[in-house]
Amino acid sequence: MIGASDRIDLAAGVSLSNGRLGDVVRGSSWPLNDSGIFVLGRVGRPLDVVVRELAEAFDLPLDVARFDVLQFVWTLNALALVNVVQSGSRLRRLADWLVLVLRLAPAGALPTPLTRRRPLDTGSARRGVASGLRASSSRAIAIAAGSTIALLPLVGLAGGSGRPAALIVALGIGTGVGVGLHEAGHVALLRGVPSALVVRGHRTFVLHAPLGPVRRSLVAVSGPVMAVGLGLALVVLGAAVSELAVVVLGLPLAAHALSLTVLAGDGRTACGI
Repeated sequence: MIGASDRIDLAAGVSLSNGRLGDVVRGSSWPLNDSGIFVLGRVGRPLDVVVRELAEAFDLPLDVARFDVLQFVWTLNALALVNVVQSGSRLRRLADWLVLVLRLAPAGALPTPLTRRRPLDTGSARRGVASGLRASSSRAIAIAAGSTIALLPLVGLAGGSGRPAALIVALGIGTGVGVGLHEAGHVALLRGVPSALVVRGHRTFVLHAPLGPVRRSLVAVSGPVMAVGLGLALVVLGAAVSELAVVVLGLPLAAHALSLTVLAGDGRTACGI
């Protein structure tokens, strides 16, 4: 959700020039009307200030200006062209989100998640992997923590000993690390191609400039392959040294092999579907 005091910033690779909004990652640009130019010319300001200024400049009722600005921002954010910089405490934002959830509950809907776009460095394969890991680190940590917390009740069912707890922690870490390696693997083969990491709700993906069919397929499989490669190495190592925690650490990474099938987007892309 977007608050009145929130701000917007153009995502890395997005620029406003001569009345057009351009995206170097997509290799495209779009014309803007006068009100769109007005709003994007005020990035970094609180949205409630932008709404008031728009209403005054275009002689609009405040409610109409607010609707236009929020709809415009939502559209650009959904397209990963602008990032919303939220203000206020996390606790207050959580409370506002819960109120919105309750309001939408009768309709069986949930609040639309914000999109966050992060820059990637594709100057070389090494820099691509490093920037991919860095850009996806917060998502990977959140997934690792969430997976571990969700599975902790199983420790009690196992008698509360330390061994099951260690295995659950290993499983959670492997789940989070797998997400980071998967995205970094995609970026590794995007040398010289403008790219960005996009996080939207439960989805995390690499947005990049158009590629030829062969390279597009290679980029699609490189993500799962990197995660699976490390996962299999950990499983073999754990088995060799008789350490179950290392095996468990590698299992969620090895499970990224499913992304190479047509059940997942990477597999479908690789197959040209």
